[in-house]
Amino acid sequence: MSAPVASKLFQQLRNPDEVLTPREAELLSLLIQGLSNRELGKRLFISEATVKTHLAHIYAKLGVETRAAAIAVAIRREGMR
Repeated sequence: MSAPVASKLFQQLRNPDEVLTPREAELLSLLIQGLSNRELGKRLFISEATVKTHLAHIYAKLGVETRAAAIAVAIRREGMR
């Protein structure tokens, strides 16, 4: 593992709220509002395929497998600040 990769990994472990990219956090905050993938795409000016890619990354980073579980984690993290 390279030094920059290791540094980023340790930073994420110390600051779990920073694991998501700003775009992923934005998408997750809209997801909490109950928007569909199509609505998320329209709101963020991205395709549904891109929404699905972001969701897959969010699920992996949060260690969840479902939309509901991702929302629950986000709510536990105080509404994604």
